[in-house]
Amino acid sequence: MSYLTLFSTRKKIILASLSLLAVLLIGGALPMTVALSSSSSNTNQSSIATSSTTLASAAATSTGNAGKFLSGPFKVSTAFGPAKASAAASSSGLPSVSPSYRPSLNGKPLASPAAAQPTAPPTVNCPSASCDSIGNGAGGALTNPLGLNVVDMANSYGPLVGDPTFVIEPPDQGLCANSNYVMEILNIGEVQLYSSTTLNLVSNGYAILDNLMGLPSHGASGWSSGGDISCLYDSRNGGHWFITEFVSTTPEMPLVAGGQPGPFQGCFVGVANTCREGIAVSVTNNPMGAYNVYFLNPNKVNGDPGAGGGFLLNDFAKIGSTNDAFLMSYDEFNLNAATYPTCPAFGCFGFNGAQQFAFSKNALEKGLSAKNINVAYENMGKAKNLYPIPANGVFQPAAGSCFSGALAGGVCWFQVIPAQSPDASQYDNHNGGTGFMMAALDVFGGGDDRIAVFDWTGLSDLNSASCSTCGGIQFGGQIFVTPVTYKDFGLGCFVEFGGQCGLGVQKAGPIPLGNNCYLVQPTTNTCPESGIATNGDGVTQASFADGELWTAVATQVVQTFGASSEMHVGATFWAIGTSSFDSKGTFSLTNDGYVSPAHADISMPAMAGGDSPGAVLSFTLSGKAYYPSSAYGTLTTASSGLVGGVVHITALGKSPQDGFSEYQGFPGAIRPRWGDYGWAIFVPSAGPGSTGGVYFATEYIQHPNCGNSAFISSGGTCGGTRTPFANWGSSINFVASP
Repeated sequence: MSYLTLFSTRKKIILASLSLLAVLLIGGALPMTVALSSSSSNTNQSSIATSSTTLASAAATSTGNAGKFLSGPFKVSTAFGPAKASAAASSSGLPSVSPSYRPSLNGKPLASPAAAQPTAPPTVNCPSASCDSIGNGAGGALTNPLGLNVVDMANSYGPLVGDPTFVIEPPDQGLCANSNYVMEILNIGEVQLYSSTTLNLVSNGYAILDNLMGLPSHGASGWSSGGDISCLYDSRNGGHWFITEFVSTTPEMPLVAGGQPGPFQGCFVGVANTCREGIAVSVTNNPMGAYNVYFLNPNKVNGDPGAGGGFLLNDFAKIGSTNDAFLMSYDEFNLNAATYPTCPAFGCFGFNGAQQFAFSKNALEKGLSAKNINVAYENMGKAKNLYPIPANGVFQPAAGSCFSGALAGGVCWFQVIPAQSPDASQYDNHNGGTGFMMAALDVFGGGDDRIAVFDWTGLSDLNSASCSTCGGIQFGGQIFVTPVTYKDFGLGCFVEFGGQCGLGVQKAGPIPLGNNCYLVQPTTNTCPESGIATNGDGVTQASFADGELWTAVATQVVQTFGASSEMHVGATFWAIGTSSFDSKGTFSLTNDGYVSPAHADISMPAMAGGDSPGAVLSFTLSGKAYYPSSAYGTLTTASSGLVGGVVHITALGKSPQDGFSEYQGFPGAIRPRWGDYGWAIFVPSAGPGSTGGVYFATEYIQHPNCGNSAFISSGGTCGGTRTPFANWGSSINFVASP
């Protein structure tokens, strides 16, 4: 079968251009030296033994001075500005739309070859421990249902591009916290602060990442924010906040017919030497104070295909920390279309594999010059100790590249996400300082039953003068074949149709943009209600606490009700124990299972482990009886599913998603967008009563949609609760220590 249909692409849509963000979700399959261990005792697991493959540790690809590819620091004073305003209702009717306002999205491939390890979607019997009920309340959670929303985006970003209706879908979501503050960040660049005890706003409005990163001061006309945001709080050295995002060396610009704002006229469309990763580190523990900002140039890190011409894209960056290191990972793409004589229908690019960085955290927090910051770097696309994987011949690089525009090479590691820890007491300081990462392995959409964990060791050597002892830093991993499975290719069709479909259902309701679909589909008057996207089954977050690594991915789930059955989107989760790694060099699978609310779907699962053997799983819930809502459940290492088998709703959705991406593919198979990821983090000694607990941010629909006539008369704002082209919002939540 043609390799041209192998890969699932994740695209970022903006309502101001025909831009494409080529972000791939790729994966594969594995095994090597096989060691058997007994399966855990979950009632929803099969009785077969669990096998694992150990990927031998080896020296990092390189260690030394970060100044080769890192610049800075650039000092930026506080960026928090005026209190946020509501969008003013317009009496001039709906906006006029030029061709540049017709968003475009290339479709995912509609077929794929059989995976090396095809796996059917999991089945759960309802009711059971893994077919959950939906509770009538928040289960004791504290909630601020009015987190950042699409109106905030339009108010903050619209003026930068001269268009008050400018919005982006999906709103990538970042969250971090300490015992005083909770920080929320959304695409493309709003930062807002809440009290950790009440969840009330404490910042003077929101900050804009363009300003917090000091981007207007770079280049002749300034640089621009690009999204894929993350943040974390580290308590070392007096406490510091870390914020990362895409940066493009092209300026924000007033939109004109056919124009594109900042990153979508530069980095995301393959203009040479425009991609950067911004890393902002607060000077003190005050998140509203000054920041030291560094910029990583992916084209100077290695000699991978695309680096020579400056065409490398640092996609889907995620961050974590250890006692000694600030960890960062991104997926590396070559966007030079001229490299490929044969281009697949969904774009011309190459994938070079996941890239891992461990920077000296002490140096970053002290604001040292980039040339004085030590770093260990691992190129997972080329690391010989991570290949070959005999069980899946295509899951390894060929001819120095994972795949090209013609997909002539192999496939390699993707979305390898660093684990975040709650505080310094939870770091793993064995093996000279250890850091962890996790990844899933389903690339072709055929399903899989494996989960991978990777490890940095020797990270304390980053504190040595001039990285003199950094040669002892190593990188390795382990792959588990588990009793649970997962399958979600994420295509833009309803999951109930099976196959590779990945849209959850949402309750029917008013969709005024859909009723005026000509705004985004000029040849169509009205469009039908669509679904909630899941974006496939890659790992998006990993958590490490109490000696356990936790993660979850989206999956199709067959729910059986006696003689009848329904297909839904649920989650597969795992807990991996690290104590055996510290003592024997191998990890242990301590728990796995499914979360699947009866007759409902979930999207963008995020997990955070606590200070006891447990975790919180948060997500968006939707279904025929539910608009997209903020929800969660709790887990323990001894349970095979949610505690009590109950999903709790913290913020009930008020209407269907009615954003422009819902109608992009009508007619057609192009998927809508939702999230890209949610986020959850445990914080000890925080929350009401300072008992500690998990904070999580979830996308949902904050406000009810207005009727068609009110939508038109208000200029598409429904009284300032939405923009003409989108209606998403977020909630900020706290659950006491699991």
